[in-house]
Amino acid sequence: MAGGPGAGGTRALDLPVTAEELGRYRRGGLRLAVGGFALAFLALVCFGFLPEEPLWAEDLAGFLCVGGATACAFGLVRLPNARRFRRILASGRWSAHPATAVSRSWSGEAVVLAGVDGGDLLTLRVIASRARWQGAQPSPTGVLWWCGDPRRGGVLAVPGGGPLFRAKPVRGAAARQRLLAVAEETRLTELPVPAQPQAAPGLPAAPSSAAVPSYARFAAHAESWAVAPPRRKRPRRPEPDVRAAAWWRVRTLRRVAGLAQVGGGLIGLVLYGTLMAVDVFWPEEGAEDSMSTGSPLLVTAAGAWTLWASFQVWNRGLPVVRVLVRAALAPVPVERRYALVPAPAGEETALVVFPAHGGPDDRPEAVLPLLPPDRPVEPTGTVELRGWLDRNGGDDGDAVVVAWCDGRPLWPSGPYLEAGSADGAAFLESLVDLMEAEPVPGPAAQD
Repeated sequence: MAGGPGAGGTRALDLPVTAEELGRYRRGGLRLAVGGFALAFLALVCFGFLPEEPLWAEDLAGFLCVGGATACAFGLVRLPNARRFRRILASGRWSAHPATAVSRSWSGEAVVLAGVDGGDLLTLRVIASRARWQGAQPSPTGVLWWCGDPRRGGVLAVPGGGPLFRAKPVRGAAARQRLLAVAEETRLTELPVPAQPQAAPGLPAAPSSAAVPSYARFAAHAESWAVAPPRRKRPRRPEPDVRAAAWWRVRTLRRVAGLAQVGGGLIGLVLYGTLMAVDVFWPEEGAEDSMSTGSPLLVTAAGAWTLWASFQVWNRGLPVVRVLVRAALAPVPVERRYALVPAPAGEETALVVFPAHGGPDDRPEAVLPLLPPDRPVEPTGTVELRGWLDRNGGDDGDAVVVAWCDGRPLWPSGPYLEAGSADGAAFLESLVDLMEAEPVPGPAAQD
């Protein structure tokens, strides 16, 4: 699995998207380090000139100093990582692998890569924050690009060449066996090997297809990636029918609206408010004239978060939910065939739409990015499309459409992209990058 620039290969760093992402990663580290240092310096200066009263001012300066120093440390860590990324990407090339991501409670994030040549599985520990890795990890399976040495580590990226993540081999036989068991459960070795990143000499570019594949190829791709969802100790309760229930009872729509952030802020406000009330009504001995500074600061932070989250729900979440519900309840459905394929990154999927009555050689009409379904969905079949009442970005934008499958909605994460539009063609090309390379016809077939 070690990637090195062969005779016909190009360095991973020659890919423009990778070079741009590497520069963005380094600039982000510099901004974090400089901003954190400036905040800590200003807090120290203010702390030196503050009077002894009130006590909360000194405590606030101390909190800001610690926060600035922490941010500066995280930024400084990025700089040697950026140099390490550049060295690895300049000496190797990308290879595309079927991958399974595993979230471990105490050991961080991990991923298992399948060999492109039928080799051994590679278990890697992802060195990144869970929040940053969340948007890129395949769930439960997907495709990741890899560049590096399996024995020393390397760089992971979503298909296309970015964003970049540092990865190191998992240590410990027991830990590796647990990850390999997860890979076996998701049938990782049975997944098709995606087309490998290639670039024309002198013109590095992301892998692409000369023509959009047919329904037969997309259907085969969907069938090969149809992996059963992870087993749960307790199955999730089906979501209420949006046609008969209020939208806030639908779990997916609550998540789209952002109500979870508001709920988290309210919980923090209650907890920290209780702590402050304890300080007020049951003060510590010898602290008659003052109260703990931490509780008011925590209450202020929780209140600010709640207000910000509420504004986001009102300004962005609710309008999106209203449009989705309006599309889902549109009166006239349009029947189409579909192939449900994995999205290039993250947990989302994509619904590739084809004419309702056609053959295996039909080309896609459109593609609809989907949020993770709340239930297993067949990889191919027919759906009812409802919507076209609203458009994203005005009258000239893409239509908002909701697909109904087996009497239940599949909620979209974006607008309905026609195959002939620029955005639709780009999204379809990103899906083609995950597909197995099309076999080249032999001499007999060419004759």
